[in-house]
Amino acid sequence: MSDGAPVLAGLAEDELDTFVSIAIRRAEILEDLRSPQAGDAWSEVMIYEARLAEITRPGEIPGSVARVGAVTAALAAGRRSEASRLAALYLAEASLPEEGREAIQRAFQEDQERLSHRFPALSKSGRLAELADWRARASDLHVFPRAAA
Repeated sequence: MSDGAPVLAGLAEDELDTFVSIAIRRAEILEDLRSPQAGDAWSEVMIYEARLAEITRPGEIPGSVARVGAVTAALAAGRRSEASRLAALYLAEASLPEEGREAIQRAFQEDQERLSHRFPALSKSGRLAELADWRARASDLHVFPRAAA
């Protein structure tokens, strides 16, 4: 997790739920304004949701929602490698309900659709996978951290 892990570790589920709600609203507003801080705001949502996922059971509604929320927020932040890591972790949990599994997979499909609209030429030529490969390589180099996430 982040440097704030000790602080978050002391928060109860209800407190984290409140932080998630506030952070989501902030991220949505920043996104609507096309603010460069929107990605950071979605990363904050991801951190809270991931912490909620740690303290809740995957088979219960709050736990499933937190897992889907963490993956979705990571994708919204442009942190696709982190979204993939979280998805693999959560999908490996045997008690995660089918609805949660489908929602995680749907989040990746919707992200692909967003990329297709954003990069129509790559999409039309079937080269979106190359973009994903480039982003993965670039994130290892930390050349363009925002673009590579």
